[in-house]
Amino acid sequence: MTVTTTEADPGTCPVPETNMSAVSPRAFDSLTADPRKRAAYRLDPYAREGLDLFRSPGDRAWLYTTTFVVIKPDAVVGRRGGLVLDILEEEGWLPIAARTFTFDPLLTREIWRYQFNAASRQRIAVVDHLLGTSPSLLVLLRDTRRLDGLPASVRLTAAKGGADPQAAHARDLRTRFGRVNGLFNFIHTADEPADLVRELRIFCFRTGTDWLRAAITATPRSTGEGCPARGLLAGLEADAPTHDLDSAQSLVRLAVRPDVWGSLAREHGTRDAVQRWLSALDAHDLPPGTARWDVLSVLTDWIDCNEPGVAPVLATVSATDWRKKA
Repeated sequence: MTVTTTEADPGTCPVPETNMSAVSPRAFDSLTADPRKRAAYRLDPYAREGLDLFRSPGDRAWLYTTTFVVIKPDAVVGRRGGLVLDILEEEGWLPIAARTFTFDPLLTREIWRYQFNAASRQRIAVVDHLLGTSPSLLVLLRDTRRLDGLPASVRLTAAKGGADPQAAHARDLRTRFGRVNGLFNFIHTADEPADLVRELRIFCFRTGTDWLRAAITATPRSTGEGCPARGLLAGLEADAPTHDLDSAQSLVRLAVRPDVWGSLAREHGTRDAVQRWLSALDAHDLPPGTARWDVLSVLTDWIDCNEPGVAPVLATVSATDWRKKA
C-alpha cells in the first residue's frame, strides 16, 4: 500500500494520503458509462472479486455479449416465468445456463446496495417477505441481436422498462410480461457490464462458481438446447401455488379468514389503512400458501415504493449514456 503525505496547515503534522483501493483506477472504464460507478465499484468488495472471475480478454468480451435475468417469486406464482423466457428468446436473448437460489434480507440489500437508500420504509417492510417466499431463477442470456455495439446488459435494461407501471410503455418487456405494480414486476437484470461483474459474484455465494466458469468458457450454441432454465422453472412452479396477483380479489379471499388478516380485510380493506397492515406484518406471521400471496398482493398494490425526493446513490445507466461514452 502506497502512503504519501499531503501539505498540512502550518504547525500541524503531515496528513497521510492512503490509496483506498487495490483495483486499478481504469478497471471499470470499459464496463460502465457512469463515472460515479467507476469510483464506487473500485471500493466495493463484490465488484473487486467479480473482476477476478473475468480476467482474460475473452472473459471481458463475454461481458458484452452476455447478461442475466432473475425470474423472481412473483413471476413463479403468477406463472409468468415461461412467458418471460419466451419473450426474451423472441427478442434475441438466448438462455445458456441457469441456477436457482433464494433471496434473504442480506442478499437483497447487497444486490441493491446503491439503490436501497431511496426505498421507502413501506417497501423495505414488504420486499423481504416477497423475495424470500420461495426460490428465484437466475438465467444467463446470450444476446444474439446486439445493436450499435451496446452490451447485452444495456440493451436488456433499455428494453425491459422501469419498475414503476406509471412510466411504462406498451412495448416494454415488463408490460408484455403483465407487470402488476412496482414490486410485482417479475424480473431483475444487471444494468450494464459493471453490474454483471458485481452481481454475479454476489449470486455465486449462493450458487457456487463452477457453473459460471463453465458458461464463460463454453462454445456458443445457436439454440438454448441444453440449458436447464425451463426445467428448473417447472420445478419451482410445481412447488409454488398459482396466484392471480389481483389485490381486489385477494381482499375478497382474505375477508373470510378468521385470523388477523381476515379482520384487516373486513374492517380496514382500503389503501388508507396500509399502516395497519404493515404493523400486522411486523407482528404476525404471514399465512401459508395462496393466502400469503393475497396479503402480499394487497400490500404491494398499496405501498409507496420510494422515498419522495430521494435519489439512489447510483441511478440506472441508459443506452444513451453508452452511446455518448462510445
